[in-house]
Amino acid sequence: MLSSVAAARPRKSNFVYGSTKAGLDSFARGLGDALVGTGVRVMVLRPGFVRSRMTTGLEPAPFASDPRQVAVYAARELGKKRSKEVVWIPAKLGPLFAVFTNLPSALWRKIAAER
Repeated sequence: MLSSVAAARPRKSNFVYGSTKAGLDSFARGLGDALVGTGVRVMVLRPGFVRSRMTTGLEPAPFASDPRQVAVYAARELGKKRSKEVVWIPAKLGPLFAVFTNLPSALWRKIAAER
């Protein structure tokens, strides 16, 4: 399922979007658990900023990618015998958001406001 890094820690400027992606993530992970043993895998793709028609005119965030790069990451992970449950695109966003999700709220709001 195509999600977003916004699911990891919604911010003031796009909390509705981030909240819906967080709900999608929770659904996908639950579905994946429900399907264990059936041969069906559910993978959550969490790209960062994707340069596309939808984002034309917006300033790209650090580590921005394009739709082709997202597809390459997804295909590469799906091709593995034991793929990850959550795939960060690019991969370096995973450790970064592991830190972001554990920051005190006041500090997160300050960092998120600068974007």
